[in-house]
Amino acid sequence: MSAHCPASRDIPRRTVESFRENGFAHVPRMLSAGEVDSFRTASLAALSAHSKSDDAGATRIISTEHVWRADGPLRELALHPRIGAFAERLAGMPLRVWRGDVLLKEPRRSARTNLHDDETFLPFEGRVSLTAWVALVDVTVERGCMTFLAGSHDRPGPDRVGLPALSADPDGYMLKYWPGLNWNTRVTVPLRAGDCTFHHGRTGHMAAANTTDEQRVSYVVALIDAEATYRPVSGVDVPGELTPGQRLPDDLYPRVGA
Repeated sequence: MSAHCPASRDIPRRTVESFRENGFAHVPRMLSAGEVDSFRTASLAALSAHSKSDDAGATRIISTEHVWRADGPLRELALHPRIGAFAERLAGMPLRVWRGDVLLKEPRRSARTNLHDDETFLPFEGRVSLTAWVALVDVTVERGCMTFLAGSHDRPGPDRVGLPALSADPDGYMLKYWPGLNWNTRVTVPLRAGDCTFHHGRTGHMAAANTTDEQRVSYVVALIDAEATYRPVSGVDVPGELTPGQRLPDDLYPRVGA
């Protein structure tokens, strides 16, 4: 076991309890300073080589697409043993990686990210999904850190709404379909470079625009129940020729720690 891969007993119980109660958790110093420098350099290179902008979605986020699938530093980050160990401890079950990508909010040109949950976009069916959001620069409130709706992952059904419902009301679909969430506490979490947040796939979250003069650079790792099956979502492409209900193959969606 590497110096950056803790045994489950080394992960603070309060972190696990916070995640399960609130639907998110903040883990300081997930990466060392040297790792942050290396992964940030690789992230910027990947954005320079190939990226897309979410102009249609109005967030103006610039991102890569499945960049972790190529060998190199960003695959190493997606499969980072410390991230994986924390994720499985928080979820309480084995997981696999299905996405790893760079997200960039440019200085003074970005927009806020609307309140949403990741499960709406999830093309899989499983017991749990969660996202690790790794800061590769200091992310203050002004630079666009995230705000979470505490406990929103534990709301009653429906489990998720369809993408048409989101498209019809991207600013308010969560509060429309789950009006009780209007009274959930909102927690804003600024991060230092190397910090990480984990959030449940059903946790509502949002982010402010980057109003600073510096880029906001982060890396997102999406993880899913190791026993998950493919559930098509219109407009969401996944690698591989999967059929509905199929278990995810290990070669395309590797198990954490494999």
